[in-house]
Amino acid sequence: MTFAPQKHGFVRLVDFKIGGMIDAFECGNHAVVDGKVEVLRLNIYLSCDGAFVTIWIGLIEPMIAEARFELPGAAGALDFQQIYSETLFRGYLETDADAAVVLRALRIDAASMDLPQVLLGAPRDLRCERV
Repeated sequence: MTFAPQKHGFVRLVDFKIGGMIDAFECGNHAVVDGKVEVLRLNIYLSCDGAFVTIWIGLIEPMIAEARFELPGAAGALDFQQIYSETLFRGYLETDADAAVVLRALRIDAASMDLPQVLLGAPRDLRCERV
């Protein structure tokens, strides 16, 4: 059976595709995860380009989130991509059985317990709080 992220607790993001073409999903670990994109929310995300899957923890799109803040001085040099995005997996998941093994190995259930979180304080005061 072909890998279906929804069967593993991910919610498809409507009206959002990475690069305009690649489906994106968010870990459905909280009621606020409803398929709508919140660029300041940190969570576990997954993109699917056919069987090629990327799973990361952080922001859905760090550059867009970074643009929401006007941080003064040295804080203005923060690299949101480096700070708020960590790739957990990149590779091919062709079946739900393959995905179950990878997701279990990544300990997605445990990692998502402290998520989602949200960046607040735009545009001048950056802080991260649990939803």
